[in-house]
Amino acid sequence: MACETLTAVDVGKNTSLNVTIRDVRQHSPEAIRTLQALLAGCACVKVDPKRPCFYELSGDTDVFYIYVSPVGGAIELLATWAKYETSEPLHLAKTAS
Repeated sequence: MACETLTAVDVGKNTSLNVTIRDVRQHSPEAIRTLQALLAGCACVKVDPKRPCFYELSGDTDVFYIYVSPVGGAIELLATWAKYETSEPLHLAKTAS
């Protein structure tokens, strides 16, 4: 599987094959479970245009930044952050307050 062709379906296949998620930053067990659920289902996957094999997966409340090894498909959780959704651009939301 080439990294450039990775899709949400391909990532989900990795989890169904019991690929271990390597947590390199000691995230909470809840974050790991949430990532596993996203990988098993249909997650919104965004390819990092600057780094091959790096992806953002968006959940309901969090975004997960992962690396998927091109050799074997191992997944490393690198970072998480809160997902902020707004109906207007951030610079407009700040001036409206």
